[in-house]
Amino acid sequence: MKESTRAALLMISAALCLSLVPVMVKALPPEIPVGEKLLFRGAVGAVVAWAAARRRGIPLFPGSPSLLLARAMLGGTAMLFYFVAIEGLTLAQAVTVNRLSPFFVAIFAAAFLGERLRVVQVAAIALAFLGVAIILRPGEVPAGRYALLALGSAVLAGGAHTALRALRRHDRPEAVVFWFSAIITLMAVPLTIVGGGKLPDRPETLFLLGNGVFGVTGQLLMTAAYRYAPGGEVAMYGYLSVVYSVVWQLAFWGVLPSVSTVLGATLVLTAGWINWKCKHEPQGRSYHF
Repeated sequence: MKESTRAALLMISAALCLSLVPVMVKALPPEIPVGEKLLFRGAVGAVVAWAAARRRGIPLFPGSPSLLLARAMLGGTAMLFYFVAIEGLTLAQAVTVNRLSPFFVAIFAAAFLGERLRVVQVAAIALAFLGVAIILRPGEVPAGRYALLALGSAVLAGGAHTALRALRRHDRPEAVVFWFSAIITLMAVPLTIVGGGKLPDRPETLFLLGNGVFGVTGQLLMTAAYRYAPGGEVAMYGYLSVVYSVVWQLAFWGVLPSVSTVLGATLVLTAGWINWKCKHEPQGRSYHF
Protein backbone atom coordinates (compact mmCIF):
# COMPACT_ATOMS: atom_id res chain seq x y z
CA MET A 1 0.00 0.00 0.00
CA LYS A 2 1.32 3.44 -0.93
CA GLU A 3 2.12 5.75 1.96
CA SER A 4 -0.23 8.42 0.59
CA THR A 5 -3.09 5.88 0.48
CA ARG A 6 -2.31 4.70 3.99
CA ALA A 7 -2.26 8.30 5.22
CA ALA A 8 -5.64 8.98 3.60
CA LEU A 9 -7.21 5.87 5.17
CA LEU A 10 -5.79 6.78 8.58
CA MET A 11 -7.18 10.34 8.35
CA ILE A 12 -10.60 9.09 7.21
CA SER A 13 -10.62 6.73 10.22
CA ALA A 14 -9.52 9.58 12.50
CA ALA A 15 -12.36 11.78 11.27
CA LEU A 16 -14.80 8.91 11.89
CA CYS A 17 -13.60 8.45 15.48
CA LEU A 18 -13.57 12.18 16.23
CA SER A 19 -17.07 12.58 14.79
CA LEU A 20 -18.31 10.10 17.41
CA VAL A 21 -17.04 12.25 20.30
CA PRO A 22 -19.88 14.81 20.06
CA VAL A 23 -22.33 11.89 19.64
CA MET A 24 -21.19 10.49 23.00
CA VAL A 25 -21.37 13.94 24.63
CA LYS A 26 -24.83 14.78 23.24
CA ALA A 27 -26.21 11.39 24.28
CA LEU A 28 -25.43 12.12 27.94
CA PRO A 29 -28.21 13.61 30.11
CA PRO A 30 -27.89 17.24 31.33
CA GLU A 31 -27.38 15.93 34.87
CA ILE A 32 -23.82 14.96 33.88
CA PRO A 33 -21.83 18.22 34.27
CA VAL A 34 -19.49 19.32 31.50
CA GLY A 35 -16.52 19.01 33.87
CA GLU A 36 -17.20 15.29 34.24
CA LYS A 37 -17.33 14.85 30.46
CA LEU A 38 -13.97 16.61 30.18
CA LEU A 39 -12.58 14.51 33.05
CA PHE A 40 -13.30 11.21 31.31
CA ARG A 41 -11.98 12.58 28.01
CA GLY A 42 -8.68 13.55 29.60
CA ALA A 43 -8.22 10.57 31.92
CA VAL A 44 -8.82 7.95 29.23
CA GLY A 45 -6.56 9.83 26.83
CA ALA A 46 -3.74 10.06 29.37
CA VAL A 47 -3.85 6.33 30.11
CA VAL A 48 -3.89 5.33 26.41
CA ALA A 49 -1.11 7.80 25.48
CA TRP A 50 1.01 6.65 28.44
CA ALA A 51 0.60 3.00 27.40
CA ALA A 52 1.50 3.81 23.78
CA ALA A 53 4.61 5.76 24.84
CA ARG A 54 5.71 3.01 27.23
CA ARG A 55 5.29 0.31 24.59
CA ARG A 56 7.49 2.24 22.17
CA GLY A 57 10.00 3.33 24.77
CA ILE A 58 9.28 7.02 24.21
CA PRO A 59 10.24 9.36 27.08
CA LEU A 60 7.46 11.60 28.33
CA PHE A 61 9.71 14.32 29.73
CA PRO A 62 8.58 17.52 27.96
CA GLY A 63 11.02 19.14 25.57
CA SER A 64 9.17 22.46 25.62
CA PRO A 65 7.05 22.74 28.79
CA SER A 66 5.76 26.24 27.94
CA LEU A 67 4.51 25.22 24.49
CA LEU A 68 2.97 22.03 25.89
CA LEU A 69 1.17 24.04 28.56
CA ALA A 70 -0.09 26.56 25.99
CA ARG A 71 -1.30 23.79 23.69
CA ALA A 72 -3.06 22.02 26.57
CA MET A 73 -4.71 25.13 28.04
CA LEU A 74 -5.93 26.36 24.66
CA GLY A 75 -7.06 22.91 23.57
CA GLY A 76 -8.67 22.08 26.92
CA THR A 77 -10.65 25.33 26.99
CA ALA A 78 -11.66 24.79 23.35
CA MET A 79 -12.93 21.31 24.24
CA LEU A 80 -14.84 22.68 27.23
CA PHE A 81 -16.54 25.30 25.04
CA TYR A 82 -17.27 22.65 22.39
CA PHE A 83 -18.91 20.28 24.87
CA VAL A 84 -21.19 23.06 26.15
CA ALA A 85 -22.03 24.18 22.60
CA ILE A 86 -23.06 20.62 21.70
CA GLU A 87 -25.77 20.82 24.35
CA GLY A 88 -27.51 23.74 22.60
CA LEU A 89 -26.80 23.13 18.90
CA THR A 90 -27.65 20.27 16.60
CA LEU A 91 -24.81 17.86 15.98
CA ALA A 92 -24.28 19.05 12.39
CA GLN A 93 -24.23 22.72 13.44
CA ALA A 94 -21.70 22.18 16.24
CA VAL A 95 -19.34 20.05 14.15
CA THR A 96 -19.48 22.38 11.14
CA VAL A 97 -18.68 25.47 13.21
CA ASN A 98 -15.86 23.56 14.89
CA ARG A 99 -14.36 22.90 11.42
CA LEU A 100 -13.44 26.57 11.24
CA SER A 101 -10.38 25.76 13.38
CA PRO A 102 -8.06 24.97 10.39
CA PHE A 103 -8.73 28.46 9.02
CA PHE A 104 -7.75 30.00 12.34
CA VAL A 105 -4.59 27.88 12.20
CA ALA A 106 -3.75 29.54 8.86
CA ILE A 107 -4.38 32.99 10.34
CA PHE A 108 -2.37 32.36 13.51
CA ALA A 109 0.47 30.67 11.61
CA ALA A 110 0.75 33.76 9.43
CA ALA A 111 0.62 36.08 12.44
CA PHE A 112 2.92 34.20 14.85
CA LEU A 113 4.97 31.65 12.88
CA GLY A 114 5.85 33.84 9.90
CA GLU A 115 3.97 31.67 7.36
CA ARG A 116 2.50 33.38 4.32
CA LEU A 117 -1.24 33.55 3.79
CA ARG A 118 -2.11 33.44 0.08
CA VAL A 119 -4.90 35.45 -1.49
CA VAL A 120 -6.87 32.30 -2.32
CA GLN A 121 -6.63 31.24 1.35
CA VAL A 122 -8.04 34.62 2.41
CA ALA A 123 -10.94 34.02 0.01
CA ALA A 124 -11.44 30.50 1.43
CA ILE A 125 -11.50 31.87 4.99
CA ALA A 126 -14.12 34.46 4.00
CA LEU A 127 -16.21 31.74 2.34
CA ALA A 128 -16.00 29.55 5.45
CA PHE A 129 -17.16 32.39 7.69
CA LEU A 130 -20.04 33.07 5.30
CA GLY A 131 -21.06 29.43 5.62
CA VAL A 132 -21.04 29.61 9.42
CA ALA A 133 -23.01 32.89 9.33
CA ILE A 134 -25.69 31.11 7.27
CA ILE A 135 -25.80 28.20 9.73
CA LEU A 136 -26.02 30.48 12.77
CA ARG A 137 -28.35 33.07 11.27
CA PRO A 138 -30.77 34.84 13.65
CA GLY A 139 -33.65 32.52 14.45
CA GLU A 140 -31.82 29.36 13.39
CA VAL A 141 -30.04 28.85 16.71
CA PRO A 142 -32.27 29.15 19.80
CA ALA A 143 -29.60 30.41 22.20
CA GLY A 144 -26.87 32.84 21.16
CA ARG A 145 -24.37 31.74 23.81
CA TYR A 146 -24.06 28.29 22.25
CA ALA A 147 -23.14 29.82 18.90
CA LEU A 148 -20.55 32.07 20.56
CA LEU A 149 -19.09 29.13 22.47
CA ALA A 150 -18.86 27.08 19.26
CA LEU A 151 -17.02 29.93 17.53
CA GLY A 152 -14.80 30.45 20.57
CA SER A 153 -13.98 26.75 20.53
CA ALA A 154 -12.87 26.99 16.90
CA VAL A 155 -10.66 30.01 17.64
CA LEU A 156 -9.01 28.36 20.65
CA ALA A 157 -8.58 25.06 18.79
CA GLY A 158 -6.85 27.01 16.01
CA GLY A 159 -4.46 28.44 18.59
CA ALA A 160 -3.87 24.97 20.07
CA HIS A 161 -3.04 23.49 16.67
CA THR A 162 -0.70 26.39 15.93
CA ALA A 163 1.17 25.57 19.14
CA LEU A 164 1.13 21.93 18.07
CA ARG A 165 2.87 22.82 14.81
CA ALA A 166 5.63 24.50 16.79
CA LEU A 167 5.84 21.49 19.14
CA ARG A 168 6.85 19.14 16.31
CA ARG A 169 10.43 20.34 16.78
CA HIS A 170 10.48 19.54 20.51
CA ASP A 171 8.24 16.61 21.52
CA ARG A 172 7.07 13.26 20.17
CA PRO A 173 3.34 12.93 19.36
CA GLU A 174 2.73 10.41 22.17
CA ALA A 175 4.22 12.83 24.70
CA VAL A 176 2.12 15.70 23.37
CA VAL A 177 -1.09 13.64 23.60
CA PHE A 178 -0.19 12.44 27.11
CA TRP A 179 0.51 15.90 28.54
CA PHE A 180 -2.51 17.39 26.79
CA SER A 181 -4.74 14.70 28.28
CA ALA A 182 -3.14 14.92 31.73
CA ILE A 183 -3.51 18.69 31.93
CA ILE A 184 -7.15 18.74 30.82
CA THR A 185 -7.81 16.03 33.43
CA LEU A 186 -6.42 18.39 36.09
CA MET A 187 -8.52 21.23 34.63
CA ALA A 188 -11.64 19.05 34.82
CA VAL A 189 -11.34 18.01 38.48
CA PRO A 190 -12.38 21.39 40.03
CA LEU A 191 -15.02 21.86 37.32
CA THR A 192 -16.51 18.48 38.21
CA ILE A 193 -16.53 19.31 41.92
CA VAL A 194 -18.09 22.74 41.40
CA GLY A 195 -20.62 21.32 38.94
CA GLY A 196 -21.70 18.66 41.43
CA GLY A 197 -20.40 15.58 39.66
CA LYS A 198 -22.95 12.75 39.33
CA LEU A 199 -22.10 9.09 39.74
CA PRO A 200 -22.97 7.76 36.27
CA ASP A 201 -25.02 4.63 35.73
CA ARG A 202 -23.92 1.92 33.31
CA PRO A 203 -25.16 3.52 30.02
CA GLU A 204 -23.79 6.91 31.07
CA THR A 205 -20.43 5.34 31.95
CA LEU A 206 -20.27 3.76 28.50
CA PHE A 207 -20.94 7.13 26.85
CA LEU A 208 -18.31 8.83 29.03
CA LEU A 209 -15.74 6.14 28.25
CA GLY A 210 -16.68 6.29 24.57
CA ASN A 211 -15.98 10.03 24.63
CA GLY A 212 -12.45 9.33 25.86
CA VAL A 213 -11.74 6.26 23.72
CA PHE A 214 -12.96 7.75 20.43
CA GLY A 215 -11.22 11.04 21.19
CA VAL A 216 -7.75 9.65 21.90
CA THR A 217 -8.04 7.04 19.11
CA GLY A 218 -8.86 9.82 16.65
CA GLN A 219 -5.87 11.84 17.87
CA LEU A 220 -3.48 8.90 17.51
CA LEU A 221 -4.81 7.97 14.06
CA MET A 222 -4.44 11.58 12.93
CA THR A 223 -0.88 11.65 14.27
CA ALA A 224 -0.10 8.46 12.36
CA ALA A 225 -1.59 9.92 9.16
CA TYR A 226 0.78 12.90 9.36
CA ARG A 227 3.72 10.51 9.61
CA TYR A 228 2.98 9.00 6.21
CA ALA A 229 2.15 12.17 4.27
CA PRO A 230 2.43 15.95 4.62
CA GLY A 231 -0.44 17.63 6.41
CA GLY A 232 -1.50 19.46 3.25
CA GLU A 233 -2.17 16.13 1.52
CA VAL A 234 -4.36 14.57 4.19
CA ALA A 235 -5.95 17.46 6.12
CA MET A 236 -8.84 17.67 3.65
CA TYR A 237 -10.11 14.26 4.76
CA GLY A 238 -10.69 15.70 8.24
CA TYR A 239 -13.67 17.60 6.85
CA LEU A 240 -15.48 14.27 6.51
CA SER A 241 -16.43 14.77 10.16
CA VAL A 242 -19.08 17.23 8.91
CA VAL A 243 -20.57 14.53 6.67
CA TYR A 244 -20.39 11.94 9.44
CA SER A 245 -22.20 14.31 11.83
CA VAL A 246 -25.16 14.59 9.46
CA VAL A 247 -25.33 10.78 9.27
CA TRP A 248 -25.18 10.39 13.08
CA GLN A 249 -27.78 13.13 13.59
CA LEU A 250 -30.20 11.30 11.31
CA ALA A 251 -29.34 7.80 12.57
CA PHE A 252 -29.52 8.46 16.32
CA TRP A 253 -31.93 11.40 16.63
CA GLY A 254 -33.92 11.09 13.41
CA VAL A 255 -33.30 14.76 12.62
CA LEU A 256 -32.56 15.97 9.11
CA PRO A 257 -30.33 19.07 8.90
CA SER A 258 -32.08 22.30 7.96
CA VAL A 259 -31.62 23.88 4.55
CA SER A 260 -29.41 26.61 6.06
CA THR A 261 -27.23 24.00 7.79
CA VAL A 262 -26.76 22.07 4.54
CA LEU A 263 -25.96 25.27 2.61
CA GLY A 264 -23.58 26.57 5.26
CA ALA A 265 -21.84 23.20 5.63
CA THR A 266 -21.42 23.02 1.85
CA LEU A 267 -19.70 26.42 1.86
CA VAL A 268 -17.40 25.38 4.72
CA LEU A 269 -16.52 22.13 2.92
CA THR A 270 -15.89 24.05 -0.32
CA ALA A 271 -13.67 26.50 1.54
CA GLY A 272 -11.76 23.59 3.05
CA TRP A 273 -11.23 22.10 -0.41
CA ILE A 274 -10.01 25.47 -1.77
CA ASN A 275 -7.63 25.87 1.18
CA TRP A 276 -6.28 22.36 0.57
CA LYS A 277 -6.05 22.81 -3.20
CA CYS A 278 -4.09 26.06 -3.01
CA LYS A 279 -1.29 24.27 -1.16
CA HIS A 280 -0.71 22.16 -4.27
CA GLU A 281 -0.68 25.07 -6.71
CA PRO A 282 2.26 27.33 -7.64
CA GLN A 283 2.81 30.20 -5.24
CA GLY A 284 0.95 33.38 -6.08
CA ARG A 285 0.33 36.63 -4.34
CA SER A 286 0.34 36.27 -0.54
CA TYR A 287 -0.06 38.22 2.64
CA HIS A 288 2.57 38.23 5.35
CA PHE A 289 1.70 39.57 8.80
